[in-house]
Amino acid sequence: MVKKSTNFVIEMDLDSINEHSPWWARVFAMILGIIVLGSIANLFYLEIFGINGINHYSFGNEPENPGDYPENGTEEEQRNYNWSLQEWDDYQSYLTMTDELEDSSVTEVTQIFAILTVIIGVPAIVMFWTQHQKMMQIGIAFGATKIIGDVWTSYISSEIVANYMDSIPGGGDYSWIAKTSVFTSSMCGIFFIALTIVLTNLYHSKQQIPESGFHLNIKEPSTSSPIHGNDDVKY
Repeated sequence: MVKKSTNFVIEMDLDSINEHSPWWARVFAMILGIIVLGSIANLFYLEIFGINGINHYSFGNEPENPGDYPENGTEEEQRNYNWSLQEWDDYQSYLTMTDELEDSSVTEVTQIFAILTVIIGVPAIVMFWTQHQKMMQIGIAFGATKIIGDVWTSYISSEIVANYMDSIPGGGDYSWIAKTSVFTSSMCGIFFIALTIVLTNLYHSKQQIPESGFHLNIKEPSTSSPIHGNDDVKY
């Protein structure tokens, strides 16, 4: 009797193990929702308050021109004048920055990409919430829009803001932040694209794990020996 060999084959399909909780994608959809709401708020904020927004000088705190130096004044009057002059110079530098920002197209670019973020973001929220098959395409489109918009606005405004920081006491130590914002502003969009790819592979991977890696083909050698009949017996 010959014992047949037995093959043990373990086949693993990623679809069979990808039954993950839908809340991974839904949390990401919530994050996208917050960004979309922020874009809507920013759109109206720029329309109402302009590029200057609400700042220290929005509440009647604008300094006044101190005039001429009080050469015959007391030491305290001269000290107060120097302080007032510094405030006035800082205010003039601020006005120069805001005028340059208004003359640039940073407001229009910001508003355009805020609208695009809302247009792409709303269906992206729905697709990630439901783990739709097209979640990768819409997620990459959202991330690419974020990268282009953030880099473009940073490119327009970074030099203007850096010049303003260089013009105020101590600001030059931090002007590098504005100068490098062109590169750092893309990080958010890159993160969205990377997370989109991860989540898509998590829920919609169609790849089969290679046989050489996870398939076990075990063949047991035959342990049977030939059975001799009476005719095989030798005397």
